[in-house]
Amino acid sequence: MGNKRFKDPIYGYIEIEESLITQVVDLAEFQRLRDIIQTSYSPLYSSALHNRFVHSIGVHHLGRIAAEAFRKSITVRSLEIPEMIDQYIETFELACLLHDVGHAPFSHTGEQFYLYKGDRTRLHKMMADLTGDADLEEEIRNEAYKAAPHELVSAIVALQVFGNMISDDLKSFFARCITGYKYTKCMNIDKSCKNCLIELLNSKVIDVDKMDYLIRDSYVTGFDTVAIDYMRLLKSIYVEEEQGEYNICFDKSAVSVIENVVYAHDAERKWIQNHPIVLYEAYLLENIMRRLIEEVFQTENLPIESLLKEGITVERLGRVRLIGDSDIRYLMKNLQDDSFVDEYYCRKQRKHPLWKTEAEFQAIFQGEEKKLEFIEKELSELKKCLTSLGLPFIINRQALNAVLEETKKIEKSISNADDKERKRLEGTLRANQTHIKWINVFESFAEQNKEELDFEFLILYVDQFNSGFRKQEFENLEIIFPELRKPCRFREVTNVLKAEKSKGEKYFYIFYNRKKAKETLSIAGLIDSLLTLSTNASVERRLV
Repeated sequence: MGNKRFKDPIYGYIEIEESLITQVVDLAEFQRLRDIIQTSYSPLYSSALHNRFVHSIGVHHLGRIAAEAFRKSITVRSLEIPEMIDQYIETFELACLLHDVGHAPFSHTGEQFYLYKGDRTRLHKMMADLTGDADLEEEIRNEAYKAAPHELVSAIVALQVFGNMISDDLKSFFARCITGYKYTKCMNIDKSCKNCLIELLNSKVIDVDKMDYLIRDSYVTGFDTVAIDYMRLLKSIYVEEEQGEYNICFDKSAVSVIENVVYAHDAERKWIQNHPIVLYEAYLLENIMRRLIEEVFQTENLPIESLLKEGITVERLGRVRLIGDSDIRYLMKNLQDDSFVDEYYCRKQRKHPLWKTEAEFQAIFQGEEKKLEFIEKELSELKKCLTSLGLPFIINRQALNAVLEETKKIEKSISNADDKERKRLEGTLRANQTHIKWINVFESFAEQNKEELDFEFLILYVDQFNSGFRKQEFENLEIIFPELRKPCRFREVTNVLKAEKSKGEKYFYIFYNRKKAKETLSIAGLIDSLLTLSTNASVERRLV
């Protein structure tokens, strides 16, 4: 059969075998990806409207180039060629095409609803059962493998729907390509060859998935960082044999491109993914989707069956199938009295951050690391308290009244409690009294600025940025200099940026309701009050 050509704005014409078109691309489960947005960047960059369909086509294109370079390196260097190399590469290329087939609506924003209270055990069991690999579950436990939820579901959906295209003995390899789970038991040339291909699709530094989304995201957002010469990089793939195993290396000509990939990845994570506007949009969608899933499916989790053509029958709607972004948007418009939906559609109602970057956060609390650590801990305890009371982490009159009411109940209960229970209640009472002090700081700030803002503050925690340049996997990436006998590690051949670890694990944004458009708000009073309270509360805690 011939090939079908796709016109892509990044790569020009992309050719895909006609058999893959009829057996994969044209099927409903793959076409569903047209309705799954690639990123959550559109609130920040309105042109960022690309989808998982075009990304998957792009990853398959880059995967074919990488696989060709991989095969060529083995052949040119007269290394032992695994008997099933053709089948391995064919399976790898199929995995490239299907690596995102299980993405939830709104991509990464929705994938948390695949987990069961944050646990991957059920998904791991489903994947292992579908592969028939007795070693896979053991390796998952031993290596503490934790693929992203969408990667696990993509492997599951792909095996369920397209498993007839994969021989039984390669289903585990196929799933491992998508999840990045390398072989670790009984290693040989065959398994190390497979591990090389796994790394080309899913690695912590350089892979075809990462390259496509970095190039594509930059193109659609206009957020230009550095150019990534993907052809130069992929053509430089070099297979090195060491102690009977194959490893992926790169030719010396790719050093500059490798650095550019890490620079681009750092920039996207730090300045776009962690931007407060992007985070706030995700916060709204998470809360909307949580309510919809609970009401529609009567569960906390998004059923995998809802991604498939057959779908799942639910009492309220009938059959739900091939679920995508447009389905969630339709359902959310029919929710009654939902402030999150109102904010999602009416930008005027949205909250605004008191600071806009991690750099600004660090500047605000510069020299106050110990106090900041205490503030973060106390706010986390306040979040737990509000969650236990069935409230979101929003500091407002409702939150204050709820904690005050709970405090009164505890005070009444203490007198009738036995010694053990009294001790527990007294500890909770002290904690609540502290929570009230922290809420009062925000209430006072709102009162002082009542012309500009309301007494309503949302706090969102963010993982602090750590550069890819400090990853051990990046430092240990092997570079080939033909005139030398063995590869050199990346850290040994270039004085690239040396990144330090961030000062903490997380930081936070505080959002408020702005009454006046573009009003400049001084936050000095709030910061001073938080720092002062942290000092006083710390002293009080030591005395207790």
